[in-house]
Amino acid sequence: MSANVYECMHILDSNRYARDPSGVQESVDSTVTKFDGEILVSRLWNEQKLAYLVDGHRKGTYWLSYIRVEGSRLVEMERAFQLNENVLRTLTLRLDER
Repeated sequence: MSANVYECMHILDSNRYARDPSGVQESVDSTVTKFDGEILVSRLWNEQKLAYLVDGHRKGTYWLSYIRVEGSRLVEMERAFQLNENVLRTLTLRLDER
């Protein structure tokens, strides 16, 4: 199966990110590489107030990543993000090849 390019938007725990930005970034990036993914772009998007409480948090740090990974590994990778204490929420979208 061929690898596809995906756009991932993560909402990170802003308290943990403020204390250790490189550690939180490394935990997100290492989750991708653990499932044989390639990180194309990984950067801070924004920090802002959330529309509603997410796991007791009022603010979140948005992290944008573009990754290349096989579709068969995507479900496992998303589950790993759910278990990651630094990540509050994740949205993954497949990009068109246009």
